[in-house]
Amino acid sequence: MFKSLLTKASILLTFFSASASAEPQVWLATDHQRQFVLMGSIHLGNDALYPLPTAFTRYWPEANGLILEANIQKKFEMPAFDAANTTRHLLPPKDIRTLRTLADQYRLSPYSLLENPPWLTAMQLQMAQSLAFGLSPEKGIDQVVFAQAQQKHVPVYELEGIETQFRLLSNLPDHGLNLLQTTLNEWLLLEDELRCLLKAWQQGNGTVLTELSHQIALSDDTEQHLLTRRNQAWASQLTRSPQYQKGTFLVVVGAYHMIGEDGLPALLKQQGFNVRQLNGSQPAQCEPASLQRANTSENSGTKKTVQ
Repeated sequence: MFKSLLTKASILLTFFSASASAEPQVWLATDHQRQFVLMGSIHLGNDALYPLPTAFTRYWPEANGLILEANIQKKFEMPAFDAANTTRHLLPPKDIRTLRTLADQYRLSPYSLLENPPWLTAMQLQMAQSLAFGLSPEKGIDQVVFAQAQQKHVPVYELEGIETQFRLLSNLPDHGLNLLQTTLNEWLLLEDELRCLLKAWQQGNGTVLTELSHQIALSDDTEQHLLTRRNQAWASQLTRSPQYQKGTFLVVVGAYHMIGEDGLPALLKQQGFNVRQLNGSQPAQCEPASLQRANTSENSGTKKTVQ
């Protein structure tokens, strides 16, 4: 299920093997009576993502709960949408031509893509791209840790729920048109950088993850809607909800929700938690395209600031 197409631009991650000594970043946030073990998730994956880092898995025996964005076993209903706000009506002709080309390339129904709202069309396209790279939801971090929690009889909690996430998407500015146009217009860039993105996650390279997140040209409103406000709501839940007031909890949410001053580790630190990274990181053996361009400019004598 595409319950977590809610990263920077809902961009999914593809295959690239990491070295055996590298591992994703894991944080520990503690106060006087509880601790949260936080790890960013790759929502679609494959066998190259495993095993998970021991900095995370060593907390299973004492875990009082696993906290995910959504409980993947709960039933949900898709929100209704207005037929006047479909992709066919909202997407400019130039972008419709791009959409039809991609539909043909990935053997998707252009009719279905055009008759859905833009946010759902973006989801369908990104799912097709991820599947083409050999990824599957079943190998995503969320589903794997969910299955492990069930085996270990660890309670599973959700921060939002799938139905809430779909409502959030359906309430995006312009019905998700910015999200869809970003998906279409950045398609070639995304294909170039998907491998780098996953490799940076596997090697715990927050600098590269941050730089990659900056390259996706979402509007400020869409980014606030998908990331910033949700992070703030999640930090508030973790801090204040009665079920999280005592014990050890494993927290697994999308990788981009862990980045920067608006990420969950930073927000919990602002709430008075002692936050530290439990494992080291390595330089990813890849560079985002913008960093490559910046390095080329600097080597040629031209200074360039990466935004």
